[in-house]
Amino acid sequence: MTTATSTARTSPGADPVRPFKAGAYGFIVLGAGHLALSAAAASGTPTPQQRAADTAMRESAFTLLGLERTTFDVTHGMSIAMALFAIVCGLLLLTAVRHAPDLVRRRTAFGRVPLVASLAALGTALLLLPVPPIVVLTVTSCAFALSLRRGTAV
Repeated sequence: MTTATSTARTSPGADPVRPFKAGAYGFIVLGAGHLALSAAAASGTPTPQQRAADTAMRESAFTLLGLERTTFDVTHGMSIAMALFAIVCGLLLLTAVRHAPDLVRRRTAFGRVPLVASLAALGTALLLLPVPPIVVLTVTSCAFALSLRRGTAV
């Protein structure tokens, strides 16, 4: 006799890999969306307030490890680097789960790390960012949590 729990685990809809992939794609969407919005904002006509802020950031320079940079350069550089990092993390997660799906199915640390990263990013987004990354990170966090819930204990 099969229980509802074991039946749910064997059905294709209960596979923990599917929500894990959704979470990984969420990281890619987050990074690509950020880059696209940054490019759109940079190509638009800045408001007087944006021009003033950009000018102040360009005038504020500092030296770190022998390299002189403006606050504008560092802020935008970190923004681009973090977006690219999110994309690469998503691609790495997808590649790893394609080659070793049991890392997710067996509820290993591999499945927990992206959930922790997603929740940490969500907490930061709730404090500092606008709605779009909050929505994406909520979806990725839920997807990674669902994946862990569907996995079997090691």
